[in-house]
Amino acid sequence: NSTLRSLVNDLKDEDTYVLIAEPFKNIFDDFDFDVKTITIDNLEEWLEENAYIFDRAMFIAAENDMNLYNLTKLLENKAVKVYGSDSYAVKLCSDKYETFDYLINRVNQPMTYNILLNKKTYWKRAIQIFFDKINGDYGDGSDNGAVPIMQKPKDIPVLDNSDRDEVKKYKLIAKPRFGVDCESLKIISSKRDIDELEEIYPEGSRFIVQEFIPGDVCSVTLISDGKNAIPISLNKQIVEIDENGGKYLGGYVPYEHEMKEKAFEVAKKACESIPGIKGCVGVDLIIADDVYLIEINSRFTTSYVGLSKVANINIGKTIVDLIDKKISIEELGEIEYKDKVSFYKDENGILDIKIGE
Repeated sequence: NSTLRSLVNDLKDEDTYVLIAEPFKNIFDDFDFDVKTITIDNLEEWLEENAYIFDRAMFIAAENDMNLYNLTKLLENKAVKVYGSDSYAVKLCSDKYETFDYLINRVNQPMTYNILLNKKTYWKRAIQIFFDKINGDYGDGSDNGAVPIMQKPKDIPVLDNSDRDEVKKYKLIAKPRFGVDCESLKIISSKRDIDELEEIYPEGSRFIVQEFIPGDVCSVTLISDGKNAIPISLNKQIVEIDENGGKYLGGYVPYEHEMKEKAFEVAKKACESIPGIKGCVGVDLIIADDVYLIEINSRFTTSYVGLSKVANINIGKTIVDLIDKKISIEELGEIEYKDKVSFYKDENGILDIKIGE
């Protein structure tokens, strides 16, 4: 809701109609300008029949259940101009393993494996070897550090389980391949934790396992015209990750960090490496000894809500003008902020936004 309100405010001078579900039809009642809304029950069904009414579209949608991809594809098929990433980029960014694989030699990322939870795939053994390897417990050094995770099971040695409950120095993190925010995360600190993945992920599901890098959890917000991207802010994310999983609590923008320029560089390179990323983009990073890319959100993220209140540009309108080629990335110049903004989710998941904190 907060993101949609911010976007509608940014686009108040455009000829805009807002498609909205019944429970949210009053969220613009306090606005000091008239918002034209169309209340609908099923967005995809409605667009299937009525998208032809519109020339252009900008929308807020989550990546879960491929919503963002499905809507983008539907609008593309109806020849509606989308002021956001194209369907190829959305699909790639919605899949954490595909993103990792696509960017593997382009930007710094934690080592990541794609796991199929299936009784026939020896998946536990594969994760155990990865876990042993990063803790220096596996191999004699003659294999140049390669983890035989993709080899046939008969080629993989039987594992030593004597240290099953020992909490190791280097940890892994498991997360859904297709997922948003911090849902279904699991920190793997010991081999016993690997068994517990069966309680989180159903049989036949795919998830990723990657090196867990402790550090500063941040994101970079960028604006892209489809070829060139400009980082407009570094944002601090407040995330709680423990043995019970992860929770996104909020954040503040803009965030000052000594490695800010490096973070901008990594986020810009990642964005510009993926064809068709357009509009507002959020790149999640960990800043530790270096900057590590974690994932790309090819859409408006929570940070935009804060930034739109304090930036010296109108972000939504700027995206429209960029994609319409009325202005170029080079003409944007330095993005400045008149204040700091913090946002926290309350117990109902509602964003509490404070300016100047």
